[in-house]
Amino acid sequence: MVSQRKPLSLNQIRKKIDGLDLVILKALSERVKYVVQAGEIKKKNNDLSFYKPEREAQIIRNIVLKNNSAISKESLETIYKEIISACFVKEKEIDVYFLGPKGTYSELACKKNFGSSVNSYACKTIPEIFETINNENSYGIVPLENSTEGAVNATLDALQNTDLNICGELEMPIRHSLLATEGILEKIKTVYGHQQSLAQCKNKLSKFLPKARVVPVESSGLALKKASSGRSNACIAHKSFARENGLKVLKNNIEDEKNNTTRFIILGKSSPLKSGIDKTSIIISLENKPGALSNILKIFELSKINLSYIQSRPSKIDKWSYSFFLDFEGHFDNLKVKNLLLKLEKNSISLKLLGSYPKAL
Repeated sequence: MVSQRKPLSLNQIRKKIDGLDLVILKALSERVKYVVQAGEIKKKNNDLSFYKPEREAQIIRNIVLKNNSAISKESLETIYKEIISACFVKEKEIDVYFLGPKGTYSELACKKNFGSSVNSYACKTIPEIFETINNENSYGIVPLENSTEGAVNATLDALQNTDLNICGELEMPIRHSLLATEGILEKIKTVYGHQQSLAQCKNKLSKFLPKARVVPVESSGLALKKASSGRSNACIAHKSFARENGLKVLKNNIEDEKNNTTRFIILGKSSPLKSGIDKTSIIISLENKPGALSNILKIFELSKINLSYIQSRPSKIDKWSYSFFLDFEGHFDNLKVKNLLLKLEKNSISLKLLGSYPKAL
């Protein structure tokens, strides 16, 4: 007769966990040691850029692919972003600039992409972010488009006049919560929020708080301050900002569209190498004549390269002419993409390569 194995007691389970924590700690110590050694080699090779988006993407993709645990892909990505962040700052301090003030989704995007160990700074405007990036180890993160609100024109305009490269991208689901100092929904009389946030939660707000006054403010950060200033006030913001602002979560996920996502791009002076799953961004200016854009689209079709994004903005060259922002699959170091760029350049007034970078995970 086969005897059944006796279940572990709580104390035994805790001892197992403690032992595993020591194994993890030892592995992290080893990892930091090798990262520092890699940094020394980079210095000898005169490689001034210590943040390597392509290498980071390869590491996380590999970890996610081999994950057989109960940990979700999203949680695993967050864990490894923090591990990578804590390690690479041992090589060199990294400065990252985001659209402020604090308490915004731009700050969350900064933390999600770079982890908590970098030096992060809030800027007042998107152009200020572009202007502040001044060396190989300073970066910016700016919103490019939202799935419900469309393109961010300030970013598109700034890209036309910059010598910075796009060296990464991040797609961030927007999850709005209703936060307040008062824990009873019926006592809320005023709701503050950024204009876009209020628009994205319009139907849910009218359902939960039909009599409340809705007040648009400049940012989610300011909305948090307003909510903290009175017991009958509430705001729309991400739930992660509740505790530090002395607020409670009244309702989670109050956005009307569940697929609401903002795409952010990472700006810097470096040009990432191929990661294996990459995207290229360009700005192209065309003659103001019939068929000009159609001809460009035909080149993509014949080249069998997937065009994933196209957006127009007034060109800085001439009135009533337009520049087109294009994203497509592949890295500029690929022969297929190089041939595409040559053909596009021949059929345009000007072509500006904004960068090739790892596709969002």
